[in-house]
Amino acid sequence: MGFLGVLLKVVAFIPSLVTGAESIFGPKQGDTKRNSIIGMIMTILTVSEGISGKDIVDQEKFDSGLRKVIDGVVEMLNASTWHKP
Repeated sequence: MGFLGVLLKVVAFIPSLVTGAESIFGPKQGDTKRNSIIGMIMTILTVSEGISGKDIVDQEKFDSGLRKVIDGVVEMLNASTWHKP
């Protein structure tokens, strides 16, 4: 499976990762939670499929895009009634 396929599989786990980070870090510390989620995603990408640095040619842009995806998932979860305690 190519890099895009692996990335899309990992993105499917972002809501679970966000929920887990919320329970670990609490309602505050957005940057801490976001950075921990990015770290988990990068680890999953590296370990699960052996993706090397050659697949991500601009790490800064990749991280920026990943932050936007995470922020979007958080926004959707916050707007959903099923996510509210």
